[in-house]
Amino acid sequence: MSAVFAALNQGSAITSGLKHVKKGEGIKERAVPVEKPKEPKAAAAPKAAAPAKPPVMSHQQGKGWTVEYQVKQQALEITEAIVKETVYVYQCTDSVLQVKPKVNHITLDGCKKMSLVFTSTVAGVDLINCTSCKVQVLESVKTVNIDKCSGTQIILSRDSLDAEIVSAKSSELNIVVPGATDADEYKEHPIPEQFVSKYVNGKFVTECMAHTG
Repeated sequence: MSAVFAALNQGSAITSGLKHVKKGEGIKERAVPVEKPKEPKAAAAPKAAAPAKPPVMSHQQGKGWTVEYQVKQQALEITEAIVKETVYVYQCTDSVLQVKPKVNHITLDGCKKMSLVFTSTVAGVDLINCTSCKVQVLESVKTVNIDKCSGTQIILSRDSLDAEIVSAKSSELNIVVPGATDADEYKEHPIPEQFVSKYVNGKFVTECMAHTG
């Protein structure tokens, strides 16, 4: 206790051995670091629309016609071709093409709201990845292949009623045929899109889905 009283008797000298701390000193070391809010990233600029490709309508003697990127052309015509040539129509929109001479084969690929009127083909007509397209044959066609299309209308002539219509992965397909006589109206026939398969006698039997009512 005598030592404690001796220290107290020193008065102000008791604090002489302490380190002097300036105002604000040590606060920085004790403060919790605060993260600065990240600046929002600038929105990416929208991609510019791809420039429209120039329309093409060219003829290569002995091979056939190429019709591409036609838009809102209502009077496209092919008047010269030989039987062994083909016609290839690619990514045409809202247009009408008439093929007057008889050709070997006609293909519509990736077209929208395209109308094709042709006289006759040797092999047939193909529609691939098309939307809302119409095809009319004036004389004869043997085969019409429709693959991955929607909203297709095929108008057959009386001479082409025996044509084979082959469709796959397609919807809203309608075949229009002439009436019993030339005085009768054309009649539209929807092609089934749904099928029912049943296992019968060791094998699957597939039938068209019939809708009534």
